[in-house]
Amino acid sequence: MRLQLTDKPGISYLEENLTTFAGLLRSEGLPVGTAEMIDVLKALEIIDLSSREQFKATLQATMVKSRRDQAVFSKVFDHFFLTPEDQFLREEELDRREHELEQRLAEANQDLQFKGEALQLSFEELQQYSALSAEQRNQLKDFMQKTENGKNVEPRFKPVLETIVKSHLRYCRDRDSEKRNSAANFGAADGAGSGGGAEDYLRELDIAAIATSDLPTAEQLLQKLSRKLAIKILRRRRSGPRSGPLDFRRSIRDNMQYGGLIFKIRRRPKRRSRQQILLLCDVSASMKSYSTFVIQFMYGLHEAVRDLTCFSFSDNLENLDADIKGKVALNRLLDRVIRRSKNWGGGTDIGRALGRLMGDYPDRVNMKTTLIVVSDTKTVALEQSIKELKKIKERVRRVIWLNPLPLDRWADYRSVALVSELVEMWPCSTIAQLEEVLAGRL
Repeated sequence: MRLQLTDKPGISYLEENLTTFAGLLRSEGLPVGTAEMIDVLKALEIIDLSSREQFKATLQATMVKSRRDQAVFSKVFDHFFLTPEDQFLREEELDRREHELEQRLAEANQDLQFKGEALQLSFEELQQYSALSAEQRNQLKDFMQKTENGKNVEPRFKPVLETIVKSHLRYCRDRDSEKRNSAANFGAADGAGSGGGAEDYLRELDIAAIATSDLPTAEQLLQKLSRKLAIKILRRRRSGPRSGPLDFRRSIRDNMQYGGLIFKIRRRPKRRSRQQILLLCDVSASMKSYSTFVIQFMYGLHEAVRDLTCFSFSDNLENLDADIKGKVALNRLLDRVIRRSKNWGGGTDIGRALGRLMGDYPDRVNMKTTLIVVSDTKTVALEQSIKELKKIKERVRRVIWLNPLPLDRWADYRSVALVSELVEMWPCSTIAQLEEVLAGRL
């Protein structure tokens, strides 16, 4: 079992491993908390830790509350607490895959050159090229060779060629995604309609790559996740203390009949602060897919986050508050945002949107407000946008920036660096990332 992660004698990471294991169980829906962890540690003191069977039975007896969760527990346990033989085989397999990946990337860099200089491609793009079939790679190399040997083709043509290659790789990626989605949906339908495999795949897939045929399944998944998060927020709110601090004056007055002895404690009513969320969605051409999903996700939270204001923007600002407050059907809200909005698919001016937000809606921008911005930070007038962001940051409680750009591409944009220095920025290119960020910060 993976109870010791170091070769230094006398050092054990049992508690750290158990904490990580408990976190994995919680991520799978099992209610494992502090009480269960205390029971585990007490029970482990009286068993033989060298016996895998005793160890597993002890953890299952203290962490699993229902028969339904036993299968999940066994799956996570066998995956996390490996035997020494399995651990050795896994490490060998990981080393082999890492070596193969390095070879494929080196070959990709060698193939994708223009006049002896490698094209500036991201790690994901090189991976996508290496994943192509031999026929597809040969076609792309043949195209690059013909381009390089063409008449009047100078080295300055390289950026144009890079754009063409990147577009081709994105096309291949999207086409492969559609094929995998169709296969997943077919398998889910063949398996008594469970849909679990398709949903798991969609959770981890880049939102922009979700095929049109899979949008209904993705929307159902969003509704399920938003309801789950709404219930979690409501439970957390209700589980807090119901009364406020001691009301000394009332306590003294109400106990005068007992000669000044305190028999009844009076407390002030607790002031419950309402969750005030201001959602600002970039609906420019590069952001429309992501913003649609964020709006759908936040719409499902209106029961738990009642004080929610939603705006869309590109080169202007549009208030969607009336539709949110009116609890219109989701399809009507999206119809307004997508089909009838003047902003949809336009350019991006973050500074102008933030300026109008503070100028036209000052009652929504205060120290109770959590501002959630959904944008890839690409904007005109970047310096002015940073100035407006600094101003609004001083007027609100918190700013959370959801960026759909892949993490490895953040370093390519100066705007990402400037914005992330001011506010907390989180990736949200997949449904899983969107759920994780909002679940931990609302």
